[in-house]
Amino acid sequence: MTAATIHPTTAPADIIRSRLPRMLVSGVDHNDFRILEAKIKSIDEWPAAWCAMAATHEGLGDVALAAGHTLTAGRAFERAALYYHIAQSVYFADPAEKLRMQRLQRAAYGKAAPHLAPPATIIDIPFESFSFPGNLRLPNGATPSRPAPVMMLTCGADSTKEEFHTLENEFLERGVGTLSYDGPGQGATHALAPLRPDWETVVAAVCDALETQPGVDAGRIGIWGRSYGGYAAPRAAQDKRIRAAISAGGCFDFGALWDRFPSGVHEALGFGFGAKDYAEAKRIAGTFTLAGISIDCPLLVVHSGQDKVCPVEESEKIAAVAGAKAEMVIYPEGNHVCDNIPYKARPLMADWMAEKLGARG
Repeated sequence: MTAATIHPTTAPADIIRSRLPRMLVSGVDHNDFRILEAKIKSIDEWPAAWCAMAATHEGLGDVALAAGHTLTAGRAFERAALYYHIAQSVYFADPAEKLRMQRLQRAAYGKAAPHLAPPATIIDIPFESFSFPGNLRLPNGATPSRPAPVMMLTCGADSTKEEFHTLENEFLERGVGTLSYDGPGQGATHALAPLRPDWETVVAAVCDALETQPGVDAGRIGIWGRSYGGYAAPRAAQDKRIRAAISAGGCFDFGALWDRFPSGVHEALGFGFGAKDYAEAKRIAGTFTLAGISIDCPLLVVHSGQDKVCPVEESEKIAAVAGAKAEMVIYPEGNHVCDNIPYKARPLMADWMAEKLGARG
């Protein structure tokens, strides 16, 4: 399915550039953004321009690694992976080309993984008839005899696990390990299966995989999700192994909100659903709801007064699924997922999760 089959117009470059807060908080160098902003004249040029910048950073990493400068190499490769992610994040016209860019980002992150601080282990998570990848990072000092709690980071419809490096660090600094993963419909896993409403089945497989990892305390597992992941995290928290959950910018019912979503959200969700056209995407969206679920672990709901994707009223509906165990924080000035105020929202979420999982920061 292409973007044109979901919505008749393509978002102009200035709308995509409104993502600047999200890109900066994820680790994009502001100078790189300004260089590309001056070069990109239409949205069609976005993927190639960001891929070229990604390749530049990957080349810097290759040079640093050859010289034995592993810390420098790891940072360059991690940034390259992020830039490859940004290149494909606005592109839905050609699924094969989108997958090619996603594979480039995965390969760049694979080069970065052993040189990050702390390093990442890329694990394979069996699920039904296929498997999907996860990037596991444990805080310094975690050992089989002194295991650390771990929190899953769940992507949105148009995000991937390589976007989460700076967010992972917030939790790692507080003694909480992170497992960022691309489940069905996310990242390159989209080529194997579409997004699905019963995300608790996906997270059950992630929990199974975490239970086999040395240094992981399988009795202290949490979950965080942004946007679509803000729906998926409460849904997944029905699994009794989840000790605490955070929903950031999530929607309670996608079908009820469909006609209010911006066109770019229609494109991202429609692609994730594997829908052939707008009508099918709208029908599938109606199956994604938190109505009727019940969870009894602590739930933190973070939402934004200026959210143009999921209205702030959704936060109250999400919190209701956990009843008295829910806490809700609304930032009136926040944009979608509070990417414009990370210095407020991220420490709040990291401290909350560290407390709930009993982390030793």
